[in-house]
Amino acid sequence: MEKGKTKFLVFTSIAHFLNDGTLLLFSLLIVYYSEFYHVNIAFLGTMAASYGLLSGLVSPLISHFADRRDIDVPLITFGLALEGISAAFFGLAFAFTSEIYIFILIGAILLGFAQAFYHPLGSAILSYTFGKNSPTALGINGSLGSIGRSVMPSIITLLIIAFGESTGMFFEALIMLIGSLIVYLGLSQFRRLTYEGGESGTVKVKEKLDPKYVKFLFMLGTIIFIRSMFISGTTTFLGEYIYKIYDSKTLVGLFLTLSFIGAVFGQPFFGWLTTKKGGRYTVFLTTIVSTAIFFVFLLWNNFIFSVSMYFLETFFALSGFPVLLGYVTQIFPPRYTATASAYIWGISNMIGGAAGVEVMTLLIGTGIGIQIDFWIILLFGVASSVMLPLIPKKI
Repeated sequence: MEKGKTKFLVFTSIAHFLNDGTLLLFSLLIVYYSEFYHVNIAFLGTMAASYGLLSGLVSPLISHFADRRDIDVPLITFGLALEGISAAFFGLAFAFTSEIYIFILIGAILLGFAQAFYHPLGSAILSYTFGKNSPTALGINGSLGSIGRSVMPSIITLLIIAFGESTGMFFEALIMLIGSLIVYLGLSQFRRLTYEGGESGTVKVKEKLDPKYVKFLFMLGTIIFIRSMFISGTTTFLGEYIYKIYDSKTLVGLFLTLSFIGAVFGQPFFGWLTTKKGGRYTVFLTTIVSTAIFFVFLLWNNFIFSVSMYFLETFFALSGFPVLLGYVTQIFPPRYTATASAYIWGISNMIGGAAGVEVMTLLIGTGIGIQIDFWIILLFGVASSVMLPLIPKKI
């Protein structure tokens, strides 16, 4: 691996670690806000859905802008720093409980906007630097993101235990701000124009995607939208689900850390498999198997069994970064990568996830019980599995 490629892989991976370290942040905080500060669960669910929706809507705009201008690194850095600022607002919610709803609202809006940056831009950098081998690089990169997603709930829990809710969140904000500076310094030499043979100025790219790609984007996007409803609807309220069953906020943090380690191994494996077998194959495999595993996960409420099954669930289900964006790099020319990735990741994955969270919020509002709610949301995973043959085999 060339020295320059290694450097870009290392620092985009650090960025992914930091970015995905915030993905379960609100899921963890839901437990604290609802159980100990008595914030309305419907409000929290709406906030979770809203920041996912905002992220999905903003992501294509950011990515289209990045496809036209050579500023991927400043945009990634800005997104990471904004995640730190959102964590600070979540901390202020604990400090000023009389304004807790306002601070949660501001934090959720900032988090949604911030999470629109990394995935399409990080995948574009790796697509330019690694070419046809980018799915494998995306898998390695995604593994670091999964480590961040896995360990940060426990780190935040420990910070809260040691310093209290508000100060603990301020330390999390500081980690993100320092990390964003490190990422900027490490990636500052990346330029798309280096790989396109340009000199300076605007990257030349067509205003619209070639029509032959539209059908592919629509069919894959629709299926991923429905699949994401299932995955995000469950992961967002997973902390609440575990708390209701085992009645321990410490076990919630432990569960999220142990079970989400599965994705640490799944991301590089499925990145490699996408390179070898193709994106269509791995989309089929990860969608069908993750749906089946979640079915088994719901059958028995034993902590060790639950952790083990959800470990396997995250191994298959949370492989979207190398599988989906690796699939995109296999289909689309590099000049379209960020825009196409934003449609699949932003519109389908993020907005689909927001829709799933809202469905879960409505189900929880019925009062029938979160375990039954999880059985209902599983039907979206089944539906996405049935629709898989609709993905075009060739463009």
